[in-house]
Amino acid sequence: MGAFIAKLLLPTVSSLVFLPTASVAAKRGFHMEAMVYFFTMFFTVIYHACDGPGLSILCFMRYDILEYFSVYGTALSMWVTLIALGDFDEPQRSSITMFGVLTIAVRIYQDRWGYGIYSGPIGSAVFIITVKWLQKMKQLRSVYPEKSVYTQQVGPGCCFGALALMLRFYFEEWDYSYVHSFYHLSLAVAFVLLLPKKNRYSGEGRNAAKLSCFTLCCCSMSPGSSKDDSDQKKKKKKKRSVWTVPTEKPWSRSCTPTLPLYSQPPSTPIKGTISRLKEMNGWK
Repeated sequence: MGAFIAKLLLPTVSSLVFLPTASVAAKRGFHMEAMVYFFTMFFTVIYHACDGPGLSILCFMRYDILEYFSVYGTALSMWVTLIALGDFDEPQRSSITMFGVLTIAVRIYQDRWGYGIYSGPIGSAVFIITVKWLQKMKQLRSVYPEKSVYTQQVGPGCCFGALALMLRFYFEEWDYSYVHSFYHLSLAVAFVLLLPKKNRYSGEGRNAAKLSCFTLCCCSMSPGSSKDDSDQKKKKKKKRSVWTVPTEKPWSRSCTPTLPLYSQPPSTPIKGTISRLKEMNGWK
């Protein structure tokens, strides 16, 4: 009985493999992709938990809605991963990403079980990436990107992605629990391999963007600034108070005394002016 329950819970537990994928994406600076992976993990876990014994309490939405968002999150994860691999400039990157977000939602609402739910986003992304890379090769007259990208990212990632799709559409009838669990694992590995090593839009060093609650709430500092810069500005604006010690010594200030040796007399003589000048100059 315990083995039967564990077998039923295996697809739910295997869905948690997308959590390390989201962590890796956030560490590499792909915050949008990390949020998509977490979205996929959340709805996939809840969707499979509703099929398991004694976990129906987790079904806070209707079963068909959970099913829709599970499939939608998986297709969207494939799309954003491939677009990140293409390394597009702005505003092309955001425009292409939003195009996939809208079209995938419509396509899955129409049919969420056909081959087109995954083949459409994958085929469109591969076509766009191929056109972009061929243009780069024509301009540079060399291989673009580097050969290491093809051998370490594109090749292994496509192999694991193809394995995941084969398990999903051709081998699930063998044993759904085990095959579907390996499908989750292969798909997560494919995302990690295809995702570039670093997001060039996330910044570097102290100015690198980090995924946190402040970032999600739009409370982070503006790009190109850091806490050190703000501290320096505060120190510059800080006024002198009674607790600040002056750096300049008072006796080091140079003073040039001016002695009233001679002053031009006024136009009209005043009584006692000559005697006063004698006293000031020490005359007798």
